[in-house]
Amino acid sequence: MSELLILLAIIPLACYQLTKNFKTKHRWAMIGVSSGLVIAPISFGLLQFTYVPIIGKIMGFIGLIFNLTHGSVGYFCLVGSGVIDPGAVLSASQLVMINVVNAALFSFAYGMIGYSVDKKIEETSPQPQPSYSTVKH
Repeated sequence: MSELLILLAIIPLACYQLTKNFKTKHRWAMIGVSSGLVIAPISFGLLQFTYVPIIGKIMGFIGLIFNLTHGSVGYFCLVGSGVIDPGAVLSASQLVMINVVNAALFSFAYGMIGYSVDKKIEETSPQPQPSYSTVKH
C-alpha cells in the first residue's frame, strides 16, 4: 500500500504544468515548495519497489538514495528535540510527524533554491524597452 506514495509525484508535476501555462513570476519557487512537500514520502514509496525484479531494483536504489538524504533529517530533528526516543520502534503517528517535519524543512529549502533560480533568470533575461510612440502630447 505504501507504493501508492509515488502518486504524490503528481503534485510537483501539476505545479510545473500550471506555472508553465499561467506564466507565473516565481515559477521555480512554487515548484521547489511543492517538490519539498512530497520528496520524503515519494522516496519511501520508491524504496518499497525492491521486490519487482529488474526495474524495481533500480527504482528501489533511487528511493534508497533519496530516503537516506531526505528521510532521516526529520527523524534526527525530532530525536534531538526529545519528541521521539532514540532507538525505539516508530509508530505510524511518529512516521507522520517525521514526514511533516521533513515537508516543512525541505519545502523551505527547495523553495529558497527555486526562488534564487527565479532571481537569476530575471537578472539574465533581457528587459523590454519602453515604447515612446504611444505617449500623447
